[in-house]
Amino acid sequence: MTRAMNHVPRLATAALIVLLMMARPSHAFLAHGRETTAVRSRLSLQAKKKAKPKPKKKGMNASSSGFGGAAAAPCPCGSGLGYAKCCGKLHKDPKAFASATAEQVVRARYSAYAKREVDFIVGSTHPLNKGFMSDIEHWKEQIRINCYDNFILNSCEIVEEEYEGEGDSQTAKVKFVAKMTQVDSREKSAFMETSTFERAGKHIANGAWLYKEGVIETAPGFPDAQEDEESDDDDSAVPEAHTAEPETVA
Repeated sequence: MTRAMNHVPRLATAALIVLLMMARPSHAFLAHGRETTAVRSRLSLQAKKKAKPKPKKKGMNASSSGFGGAAAAPCPCGSGLGYAKCCGKLHKDPKAFASATAEQVVRARYSAYAKREVDFIVGSTHPLNKGFMSDIEHWKEQIRINCYDNFILNSCEIVEEEYEGEGDSQTAKVKFVAKMTQVDSREKSAFMETSTFERAGKHIANGAWLYKEGVIETAPGFPDAQEDEESDDDDSAVPEAHTAEPETVA
């Protein structure tokens, strides 16, 4: 009887040890064995594989994907350069605008409509332009209303550029073709314009070329706007906004 009672504590202790061992995670049994090193190595390798960056797809880089692509966005004028290195410089830097050629100002004005850079459109317009408004804020609002929002501006192709005179009396004439696509119908349209630029003195826009007037013509390869108006079709190839001042592109 006494021997049997002496075995009870031992049995209870043994049972408790078994229960504790069963409750531990299975890999805990390898805590001090050679297998532990193998498991840790495998887990470490898996972690490295998960942390390894995915290879970039061909043609994808910081300048063409994610937030990095914004700086390299193509310029609306169609020059082939990035916006920030092309018309964007004239829009943001008064010195770049002041030193730009008349052709560059034409491109910048075209891009300004695509980017809704209303301040630049106003700031690059000559005070003697017949569409110039003394109420600048009202003028800006009118431009926003007629900012070609229904069109995708595809490109501004320069046909010719010439300069006449010297000094403050010098004038520049730039002929260009503005191409665009109607957003809903996807119909392509274009117009040709010969723009006249003059400087208004160093005290205005640091002596930059300013848009004074423009003469609009039918673009080569596109139907004449007047013919469209006479036809039964109400959809003109050249929107009415093209012939309005100061909402012409240049």
